[in-house]
Amino acid sequence: MKKLAIAVTGALALAGIGAGVSSAVDPDITITGSVSPTKHGTKKKPKVTKLVVKLATTPKAGEPAFAATDTIVHLGNELQFNGKALKSCSAAQVQSDDTKCPKGSKVGKGVAAGTALGLTENLTVTAYNGPGGNKLELLVDGQTPLQIHSVIEGILSSDSSPYGKKLSVHVPETLQQPAPGAFATLVQFDTTINRVLGKKKKPYVGIQACKDKQVSLGVDYKYTDGTSKSTSTTTKCS
Repeated sequence: MKKLAIAVTGALALAGIGAGVSSAVDPDITITGSVSPTKHGTKKKPKVTKLVVKLATTPKAGEPAFAATDTIVHLGNELQFNGKALKSCSAAQVQSDDTKCPKGSKVGKGVAAGTALGLTENLTVTAYNGPGGNKLELLVDGQTPLQIHSVIEGILSSDSSPYGKKLSVHVPETLQQPAPGAFATLVQFDTTINRVLGKKKKPYVGIQACKDKQVSLGVDYKYTDGTSKSTSTTTKCS
């Protein structure tokens, strides 16, 4: 915390010297993913799968500090999501004490990393099925240089082809700026959704089709300077 406070003070002083000079951010971004196993089922009987999505952002040298305000992850129409078949845990409960979330509501985990003023915060991510069958509660924890314990809520909704669903995530302002004047760039966010079965053996994530032997994935970012950027990829299914 002390190191971050010193860095913030220095950064604000430099910002004052360079006032009036600004440029749009244009980081390098990637998305990769996989499903395992890759074998598909049908709409009525989708095959349970493990879904891995990895996001990376690399700021370019000389870019002004920035953070992502919103992230939208696009998920191929080959995938089926059945949140209503599982027990759920609210964002409030995950935030206050996730150990009291119902058994079966935990659906995955991951790791993340953010940078601010030259300092890196390594984070763990725990994923819970949220209420209503269309929410994913992502608990983000970090220890140094700051104590971070925050829930990022993603909302699943319909998407246009080649995607079936999109997960829309608004990043809390406390994560955009964990200290006054210090924008935190989320350079890594990897999430693994486990092979989870709910009621009537419905999978939380299943493969319902594999017409072109691939699953499409994409991501859109909106940044604090008002700019946006997108990229996409595919992963194999069979």
